[in-house]
Amino acid sequence: MVFDIGYDYQSMPTWYSLLLQLYACLILEDTWHYFLHRALHHKSVYKHVHKVHHNFQAPFGMVAEYAHPVETVVLGFGFFIGPLLFCTHLILLWTWVGVRLLEVIDVHSGYNFKWNPLHLLPFYGGAEYHDFHHMNFHGNYAPTFTWWDRICGTHVPYQEHKKNKLANKQN
Repeated sequence: MVFDIGYDYQSMPTWYSLLLQLYACLILEDTWHYFLHRALHHKSVYKHVHKVHHNFQAPFGMVAEYAHPVETVVLGFGFFIGPLLFCTHLILLWTWVGVRLLEVIDVHSGYNFKWNPLHLLPFYGGAEYHDFHHMNFHGNYAPTFTWWDRICGTHVPYQEHKKNKLANKQN
């Protein structure tokens, strides 16, 4: 074993244990990202750091990784919290990288791919949810799930936007 992390087949966790670890990683990263992403929207920080990421109001997949170096370090640290706490096998690291890349590219794709397996997760926001953030710059700060936005009330502008969009469609 390297660094007490298994890498052989015999020490691989069961599939349901791996799924539970991945879900825990998503929850931890989502929490980290929500609060620090929201802080990056503070007027004293936004124009110097986070505005780089918001140069694209209509995001596409590669915008997910387009950010100021400070933002990359600050938000990127959240990626490592789950593996640091839960990793018992190299398979978690590899699947976590894949899941996180799929998620971040999905929410920045501009398309609401219904076949994306992440849509099976309860409270998953997806591209439409995050697109509103890039259009409006306020609200919908969470990258994966919608619960922090709901708990903290930062989903309200999005809800109003959806209601107005529906009303305009009916007229």
